[in-house]
Amino acid sequence: MIKKQAVFITLSFLLAHNPDSDNIQWKDYIRLGGLSNGTTNQTGVATYYRIKRVTDNTFRDIRFFGHFFDSSPDLRIRTKSSNKYDFNNSYYHFNTYVYHKSGKNLRYHFNQGLGTLLNNRNMTFEIGWAYDKSDYIDSDEKTTYIKGAGTLDKDWSKISTKLEVEYFHQVSEQIKFDLSRFQTILELQYVPFNNWGITLGIVQENYSKPQNINYRPNPTNIFISISRSGFIN
Repeated sequence: MIKKQAVFITLSFLLAHNPDSDNIQWKDYIRLGGLSNGTTNQTGVATYYRIKRVTDNTFRDIRFFGHFFDSSPDLRIRTKSSNKYDFNNSYYHFNTYVYHKSGKNLRYHFNQGLGTLLNNRNMTFEIGWAYDKSDYIDSDEKTTYIKGAGTLDKDWSKISTKLEVEYFHQVSEQIKFDLSRFQTILELQYVPFNNWGITLGIVQENYSKPQNINYRPNPTNIFISISRSGFIN
């Protein structure tokens, strides 16, 4: 039953119809390769899948990160939706959900807010609020944050780069730990053949005030993968 509900929610999220939107574009990516974790000095297998649906006014995106080590996997599923405003399509509002499992630790995260497209739409800036629940801080309280984020994309003929930086500043006082943190994704992709490429990247979290919690501090994963796009288009 739960699996059927998950499939229904995923399809509803991706296929949500806006009769006023035109120019629907689908794109998907898959990656497979190796990675190294600089915090635990382990190597493992890096997997990634992304599918997105874009129209003139809407954006729907689902990503899966799977980093598998001998000791434990690090898994993330992220869904994001955004809609541009009618009065100015350089501004939009967004909602993001994240499920993160690292070993036996779980984090459920949600954030929403406002964003703007900059520099011929190659850059974005977002501000909003967020909360998450984590099972490793010995509390059932939600941790609340103010969120700031920015992205930068640059494409050349066969090379593309992507930088995503998010900062979550904790504002809730019920939690005894300060979980304010930066989350960074940096990718460099070389595409020598149509739809096939090589991606080198870094995924990192930096806690502003690392605490003695049951969670590895400042995890850094460096990966190199073979990438393939265009399965559904």
